[in-house]
Amino acid sequence: MQGRTAWRIFVKVNDLVYKVLTFLCAVFLAAVVGTVFYQVVGRYVLQVSTPWSEETAVYSFIWMVLFGSALGVRDHSHLVADVLPETMGPLFDKLIPTLTYAVVFVLALAFVRYGSEYALLGRTRYSDTMAFPMIIVYVSLPISGVAMFLFLIERTIITWTGLELPGSDGSGGADEIEHP
Repeated sequence: MQGRTAWRIFVKVNDLVYKVLTFLCAVFLAAVVGTVFYQVVGRYVLQVSTPWSEETAVYSFIWMVLFGSALGVRDHSHLVADVLPETMGPLFDKLIPTLTYAVVFVLALAFVRYGSEYALLGRTRYSDTMAFPMIIVYVSLPISGVAMFLFLIERTIITWTGLELPGSDGSGGADEIEHP
């Protein structure tokens, strides 16, 4: 019973992280679309140069892509090439996804470790146009790495134990994750 309670708490934390990242991805997408639209209208219709809009669009895109990658880990929605049979027996059906998770885990570890170092370098660097500290952009790497860790732990537990996510009723959404 203790394990189930810990599992529910862990999944609730992941649900919260998932919802926050989803919201932020939507905000960053709106920022990319809005600033690029403004830049095009400004340049070709109003004949005005808006250098800040390009910088805003690029930095918003960086945040959106990194957070979207973390969301893809939880949703199990990254590109997959099916080169193996659908089932290879109970052991291999668990080992293959675990190997994949291990590779992503190494990537997430690199995001956290080297992204943190890179973000700290950003304290003394400033953007060209808007002159804000680049740590604001660079910190997206370790944040997305931590989110990937959380989601990888959840996926690995689901793969090996068969535990279901609380609230998975077949209705879809953030609480429903395809099981390998």
